Amino acid sequence: MNRRTVLQSAGVAAVASLAGCVEGVEEHFTGSLQQPVPIEITNEGERPYNIHLEGRDRNADRQTYEESYTVIPDERVGPPHIEGSEQQFRVTRFGDDHGADDLVETSAITDSSQLVLITIYDDELELEVITDEEEAEERANETDGEAEERSNETDEDHGDD
Repeated sequence: MNRRTVLQSAGVAAVASLAGCVEGVEEHFTGSLQQPVPIEITNEGERPYNIHLEGRDRNADRQTYEESYTVIPDERVGPPHIEGSEQQFRVTRFGDDHGADDLVETSAITDSSQLVLITIYDDELELEVITDEEEAEERANETDGEAEERSNETDEDHGDD
């Protein structure tokens, strides 16, 4: 075998293996990119509440997200974002010593989900998954404005000391 044939064979083998790699990379990136979905929790109740957040992949039946928080009245919490993929999302607000019952709400998170809003009341738990990008921006700005107003009210209350 001469040198030219050996080099030609090596070149063909390299191109063939590279074609397999490109195909593998292509398969890996097929579909849409899954963007993280922000979560906002607000306590509109009169007492602090413990809540538990859980995400489960619908197809693989595996847990994808788990967080727990104690949220005090008029507090807004921004937990880590949840992956924007097909999954079931569940929020549990645990009862308290004052006779409040455990409350559970569930919803689907998809690749079109933009924002998850959780509002805690003394007698209710509200879970809203927003899929419209413009509405998500408006709602996020609303909650930012409300938090700023509360902060200003608190500052004014403490300024009278």
